[in-house]
Amino acid sequence: MEYTQITLAISDRIGFITLNRPKSLNALNGQMMSEVTHAMADLTARDDVHVIVLAAEGRAFSAGFDLKEAALKKNVGVGDWSRVLRSDFDFIMQFWDCPKPTIAAVHGHCIAGGLELAVACDITIADTTAVFGEPEVRFGASIASLILPWVIGPKAAKDILLTGRDDITAERAYQLGIVNHLVEPGKHREKANEVAKLIATASALSVRMTKRAINRGLDGQGMRNALLASVDSAILIEASMGPEREEFDRIRSTDGLKAAIAWRNARSN
Repeated sequence: MEYTQITLAISDRIGFITLNRPKSLNALNGQMMSEVTHAMADLTARDDVHVIVLAAEGRAFSAGFDLKEAALKKNVGVGDWSRVLRSDFDFIMQFWDCPKPTIAAVHGHCIAGGLELAVACDITIADTTAVFGEPEVRFGASIASLILPWVIGPKAAKDILLTGRDDITAERAYQLGIVNHLVEPGKHREKANEVAKLIATASALSVRMTKRAINRGLDGQGMRNALLASVDSAILIEASMGPEREEFDRIRSTDGLKAAIAWRNARSN
């Protein structure tokens, strides 16, 4: 595949995937998701890659799934949304399910689907410019992969997800356990590379089997079934088109996405 919206590099047994739609704050559109999935499959299959680092160019890690592209698709009903959300779920979960360790190097805004990506990686490193959040409930949207409660616990997750907060500072994210390592501005990739090198020099078999054992332990507690059930809930949320979503979409179609987001933010003031 020719990559136009990501870059791919390999060095010292580390694979680097870099999101590269800086003008769109690395919003996750179909092309980018396809390229990331192809790169993940390539790196997973390679014997000379032991760990994968996900980072981003520009001012932000990712603003989440591309709302402009979603509007153009005009999905309606359970059937359409089932296809979309199950695809989004699989895209996020490939980082959790990858047999090789995955590391997210985060800076700037890491919102909605961007946060889900960061949480799905095994280790998350952020610099102090990072801002996290899940604003979906504020405009009648859904969360494709509800991993957050399994990472930080139900009480903390409800505080973020039920309020739709999108202003969680890097320091607060570190306290909650969303972030493993917090570094100075611009040092996130350097720290990610440092951690990746430690993993890459360890026994590949031991690392792979240990990650699998941890994930299987969570699945034994019901994580996988709970996540799949959350996708069903997400499908119903999107297909129902509540009044908040209808108004958000109306403003977006007539005045643009910035106006719709301004309307959403004004509702909480």
